[in-house]
Amino acid sequence: MLGRHRPPVEPVDRARMALREINGNLAFTDHEVWAWFQLPTQPWAFRSDAQREQLVLGYGEALAWLAGHRVHLRVTTRPYPAADWARRLDRLSPAALKATVGTGWSDHLVRAQQHLRNQTMAEKEVFLGVRIASRPLTGRIASAVLHRPGSREYARLKATLDRVSEAIALPGMEGRPVAAKEMEWLLRRSVGLGLPSPQFLSPVGTERWDGDDLHAFSDEVDYVAAPLGRTTRVVGHRSAEAIERHVAVMSVGRLEEIEVADPGHEPWISHTDRLPFPVEWSAQFDVLSGVEARQSIQRKLLVVRDMQRHYAEHDLDEPLALDRQATHARQAEDQMTRGADVAAARIHGWFRLAVWAPTENECLERVRKVTSSYRGRRVTIEHPRGQYGLLREFIPGEPVSTAAYKRRLPALYVAAGLPTAASQVGDRRGPYVGYTAGSSRRAVMFDTHYATEVRETSGLVPVVGGLGAGKSVLLGQVVYEAVRRGIPSVVMDPSGPLARLTGLPELAPVSRHVDLTNATPGTLNPFEVVPQPYPAIYGTADALEEAKILAAQDRKLLAMDVIKMMLPPSLDAMPLTALVISDAVRQTRGVRTSSLWDVVRHLEALEEPHGKVVANYLKDMAELPLARLFFPPSTHIGVQLDAPFTVLTMSGLVLPPRNVPREHWSTSEQLAVPLLHLAAWYATRAVYGRPMPDRKLVALDETHFLGEWSAGRALFTRLGRDSRKWNTCVLAASQNPSDVLGMDVANFMSAAFVGRIEDEEAAHDALRMLRVPTGVGYERALATLSSHRGAVNGGSREFVMRDVDGHVDKIRVDLAANQGLLEALNTTAGPADAEEELRQLADAGDVA
Repeated sequence: MLGRHRPPVEPVDRARMALREINGNLAFTDHEVWAWFQLPTQPWAFRSDAQREQLVLGYGEALAWLAGHRVHLRVTTRPYPAADWARRLDRLSPAALKATVGTGWSDHLVRAQQHLRNQTMAEKEVFLGVRIASRPLTGRIASAVLHRPGSREYARLKATLDRVSEAIALPGMEGRPVAAKEMEWLLRRSVGLGLPSPQFLSPVGTERWDGDDLHAFSDEVDYVAAPLGRTTRVVGHRSAEAIERHVAVMSVGRLEEIEVADPGHEPWISHTDRLPFPVEWSAQFDVLSGVEARQSIQRKLLVVRDMQRHYAEHDLDEPLALDRQATHARQAEDQMTRGADVAAARIHGWFRLAVWAPTENECLERVRKVTSSYRGRRVTIEHPRGQYGLLREFIPGEPVSTAAYKRRLPALYVAAGLPTAASQVGDRRGPYVGYTAGSSRRAVMFDTHYATEVRETSGLVPVVGGLGAGKSVLLGQVVYEAVRRGIPSVVMDPSGPLARLTGLPELAPVSRHVDLTNATPGTLNPFEVVPQPYPAIYGTADALEEAKILAAQDRKLLAMDVIKMMLPPSLDAMPLTALVISDAVRQTRGVRTSSLWDVVRHLEALEEPHGKVVANYLKDMAELPLARLFFPPSTHIGVQLDAPFTVLTMSGLVLPPRNVPREHWSTSEQLAVPLLHLAAWYATRAVYGRPMPDRKLVALDETHFLGEWSAGRALFTRLGRDSRKWNTCVLAASQNPSDVLGMDVANFMSAAFVGRIEDEEAAHDALRMLRVPTGVGYERALATLSSHRGAVNGGSREFVMRDVDGHVDKIRVDLAANQGLLEALNTTAGPADAEEELRQLADAGDVA
């Protein structure tokens, strides 16, 4: 193409594209026919060595099936479809809040799209072209006359195309033929390498591009290169203003032996995903069977043996390197002769990778970073001359421009590069929560009701992590997005920081903050927090009667546990205590109108004197301020959870330390445990008080105390069992994963978030929760999450997320696009806050 720039840079003449026609996934040049396929990305992080090895071997076996063909591998990226995601999220949120104060729903989506586009998040795209035939002279003549390949040529290609398609579809690749739109996108991306990704494709829906139409790909791009330049200047003219990029192409040079599944590194081709700028790959290679490749090995082995004889004739010791070469050649020959196809197959070809930048200096700096990043992998990256020819190799159908840096590798070496490895977590339809922080940077979406509405599984999602792991930040972000979507939500947050959400301008009109410690007496009556089943929900009278019986049993179980929690350990440990409490609670029959006062009266009426002892202690406890919440007066009217968003807090609540025995708890700590249990049951009224098919969300913090009592375990079992039927997402936060696993709800967990855990035993349990292999080093990965313990830093707390589909990867919570929410969730005390806290402590006499 004629350049538009002045000397000393010399323009490159317009190069005629090798492609002559595209029909579906078939691409025709003058002399060859290629079939193009798209390969799905495969998860790599947090998988066992056996799973990784199976994936690599499957990819290598599929390559071995392509013996006798030339293959063109293209790895590229496509910007995250932010507009499509926003439109889909809007359709899935029919009840979204139309805020009159603060940011409206539409503005919220626009802001999220802008943030996604500015974060340079991209989706990895892997294409594979296979040369399936050479075109005979008759086929080329017929194509010239008919201006398209003839029917006989298509018929001749069918058998080979079917066999190649079958090989590409094998496990490990799982590829499928590309559609015409995908082929068009790949061509525009490859011709304009380095330019912004194609946004607008041809509006014509036909599967065929003839030779006259293929000029549309090259007419909008100019190439300009100096004779011995280190980059090629690519200028695009599709937009109103010309866009210019400098592109540098590198080639893989020498490399050492590669492990099939290296547990300490990502695959060597996918290693570039870690870099903070995009890198594209183009590899063209011939796949040789063991029989075909053995001839070259035998020639080298003859040379080595001749040199060995030469040393022996002169009675000299041969170099050790020569002996190693001979041993390696014999092993390779044995693999090719007697080994399986995947071990015998060999790859002969060229592996190129390209980077780009607005300026040449910046582009060359990226070349340096790519080169240095591979030194630890013992792979040499070269930056050769002839950049223009190397750049054109990225275009499908173009030939190899130079024979330099040809690699001869076992097929398993190429398979160990696994170009399809990528981060893969999230449901791609819910609100944006962050991005992957492992091998690549990919947007992560989390829909609270994807599990219940699409996968038809439980909606229980545990969130675990140690102190400072960021559980409140993650809970707050998920709840905030759910409320904005119009999903009724109730949050139980004993410490209270999430109550700040109710003060945000966009949520305030639909929010309510309830401080349970200051609520009216009787608000947490154990018999009242378990709601009565609604007749309209159950189809038959028998089902309704069974639900009433279960609700009555829950009330009695909860009442017994609450009474035991309030008793001192010495009194609770007496055998008669459990008997008299059980008798007194049984007489209430679990009726919702009962109360603990009824239990006290039944205890006093028992013939056993021990009942009066327990009753007297309960009457003494009822006089305490917090205990009044459990004992309703005769005129009690409960607080209704009818607001779209409710946050339940317990200001001043002092929870007992986990490592302090119960007999050493203070009175306030002793009352905190039943208060927490009843508050959790109280929060679930928001689930069972709304129609079954409506979306609902319940977030419970400090749930590790619930697992120590039968009523808490029953609550978790009930939530896990009913969350799908009641279309409810249940977020359960705890400091220790064993607390959740100990409640026998592992089968009910649909997704999970694990924050920083430094204790090795707790990390082992967390990996079990994530269903990740243990004992292979992943425990250390959990200890390094959110290693910065300072400020929230843009909300960038780190978690390992397991999504509903079983994908696991490390993510970083991202609140940078919503400063108001970030400030509301930032619980880290700044310097001014710390000074004020010290002053208050000094005033109280706690510090000098």
